[in-house]
Amino acid sequence: MNILFDLVHPADVNLFKQSILRLKQDGHNVIITLRRRGVLERIAINEFPEFNILIVGSHQKKLISKVVAFIGREFRFLKLLKKLKVDVAVCQGVTFGFSCKILNVPLIHHDDDHEYKFSFLLGKYLSTKDIMPDFMPVYGSNFVKYKGFKELAYLHPKYFKPDTGCLNIYNLTPYNYVFIREISNVSVNYQGRSSYLLEILDYLKEKELYAVLSLEDKSIIAGDNAHACVLQEPITDLYSLMYYARFIISAGDTMARESSLMGVPCIYTGGRSMSVNDVLIQKGIMFKLDHEKEIKKQIDTLCDLENGQELRENMSKFVNTNYDDLNKIFVDQILTVKQ
Repeated sequence: MNILFDLVHPADVNLFKQSILRLKQDGHNVIITLRRRGVLERIAINEFPEFNILIVGSHQKKLISKVVAFIGREFRFLKLLKKLKVDVAVCQGVTFGFSCKILNVPLIHHDDDHEYKFSFLLGKYLSTKDIMPDFMPVYGSNFVKYKGFKELAYLHPKYFKPDTGCLNIYNLTPYNYVFIREISNVSVNYQGRSSYLLEILDYLKEKELYAVLSLEDKSIIAGDNAHACVLQEPITDLYSLMYYARFIISAGDTMARESSLMGVPCIYTGGRSMSVNDVLIQKGIMFKLDHEKEIKKQIDTLCDLENGQELRENMSKFVNTNYDDLNKIFVDQILTVKQ
């Protein structure tokens, strides 16, 4: 079969990587397209060196530009899907669903964010199969629900094995640094949120804790800093770097879940209330905090924790025994959707 995977966000690379490699290994012709956005192209090329990746459109910042780009991308996919004779298309975030509908190309879509109504409704009405975790409080005849989180497509203990070797690159030792993810507020989901990054860095310095920074906008940190380093993409073994942090502070909701599912305590500062995060907050592994004083108070608590290895091991056991292998679900749905 000719199977097309469309990547519109850096997180999509990890979400679909295992499925892409498995399908290619089984002899299918896998086509990768992406919407140019930040470091997405660099990451995709690094992760899929054996694939010819096609660039279709780019991410826009202003609303009117987003609408124009969305329409233009649909027209480009009308030609591309026919030219490549695509049998099945796969994505997260529907930006070419009308093209699939018009050409009768089955569309497998993943979604775990029903709060983002525009994207969710597009997926619901344009997808042949709309795959989502079972705690999503929504229903539809084309919905396929699984037990778990999308992040387990690459962080399930079956696939992820942390390695301390990456720490040598940055002169780090386990549990003696804090990993921070700060996003820009360009995305519709994050407009209006307050950032306390600089205040947090000053506070960690007072606590004599080193900070490892993953920044969408690297210009917000100027010059060298003896108490922090800014990572440059592509990052060598990102998830091992996260795993061995004492704790994580993330404005991005994806990284907040990634951290929590690995058993690394995370302060989530993105401001979004999402049902996908509720179980992790209830388990006391994620802390959703929106104000500077709250964040600093939680930092104090997490600094006092002893080595978190037991927490990581317990979370690994919990995930292994309670959640589904999402990659198997993706592959099964892709191979059977045309039958």
